[in-house]
Amino acid sequence: MPPRRRLLQTADWAFIVVVIAAYVSLFTAAGVAFTPVEVLALVGLGLLYIGIGTYLFENYVLGTAVRIRLLYFGAQFLLAIAITLLAHFSGAFWLLLLPLVSHGAVLFERWGVVTFSALTTLIFGLLIGIPNGWQIGVTAVLSFVPGVVFVVIFTQMAMSEARARSEGERLARDLAEAHAALARYAVQAEELATARERNRLAREIHDSLGHYLTAINVQLEAARALARENPAQALAPLERAQTLTKEGLHEVRRSVAALRASPLEGKALTTVLAALAAECSAAGIATAFTVNGEPRPLSPQVELTLYRTVQEALTNVRKHAQARHAGVTLTYTAQEVRLKVTDDGIGSDMPTSDGFGLVGLRERVQLLGGELRLASEVGAGFELELSLHEG
Repeated sequence: MPPRRRLLQTADWAFIVVVIAAYVSLFTAAGVAFTPVEVLALVGLGLLYIGIGTYLFENYVLGTAVRIRLLYFGAQFLLAIAITLLAHFSGAFWLLLLPLVSHGAVLFERWGVVTFSALTTLIFGLLIGIPNGWQIGVTAVLSFVPGVVFVVIFTQMAMSEARARSEGERLARDLAEAHAALARYAVQAEELATARERNRLAREIHDSLGHYLTAINVQLEAARALARENPAQALAPLERAQTLTKEGLHEVRRSVAALRASPLEGKALTTVLAALAAECSAAGIATAFTVNGEPRPLSPQVELTLYRTVQEALTNVRKHAQARHAGVTLTYTAQEVRLKVTDDGIGSDMPTSDGFGLVGLRERVQLLGGELRLASEVGAGFELELSLHEG
């Protein structure tokens, strides 16, 4: 429900409760008796007062011209005076005026609120002063003013809170829309990057491998033509085709090597592992990276396996673990290097499940003669330990 609608419903109930309280005081006032006709008239006027102050105010007065607002208050003041006269000025009839003060604070600006509140106070003073004397009327007005001030301030605070909540909800909607748009743009950017990479690879294949294949085909055609008339001369184009084949194979290997460039190239292992831990921390999971022992150069295969293991483990922590903390510990000993990755997430009763995405890592570790151990329990987080012999 919108904050404005919620505020109006609350105001309607407050209006009804105040009028009921005023009527309870009227009918329970000591020494006052009402005829059946007076009771019916009072009840009818009270219901009309409530209907105008709730339904008509909400649907036909709010947001209208000043003339309509003044007509509304004129009608309500006349009803309040009529009820007071019928009640013989008994009970807390002044309660009927407080909802009108609140409505004035809603419909008018600063000086309009002051003027309207003063007018309401004047009407209250007249209703008290005429039957009881002006001295009592002035005293009653002095007691009534704090109530008017309280109602105005409370109404202004409620309106400010409703506006702030409405603005907050609008900003939340705008943020959600911006987030959705950003997600769409990210997908589009990824698709564009993929298309550009495909085009680049197509150009690379056309300019390199296509060139060699075309040249080889020409040499083979020449060799076939010469083979019929002069087989000895056919060897020269075959040798050139073989040379071009070797050059093309070298070019293919160079291109594949460029595509498979190692993330560790030119960087220390501890530096890239610390960067992976920092990425995980930036994703909202506080990740500590610790190095024990003296770091030393390792073989490229061992360093790449350690890197991929940490990368895969932290990726799964972000995706599945629902963890708040994670840790990466790299330990150098004389004969081996050990890696340990832990988290405090929800854990699993199947820590060795292929669903964890570690099949490729197991294969890497086995090829290097190492050991990979996974441990987890439901509610106890996840632990991965890797040891590789590297003297």
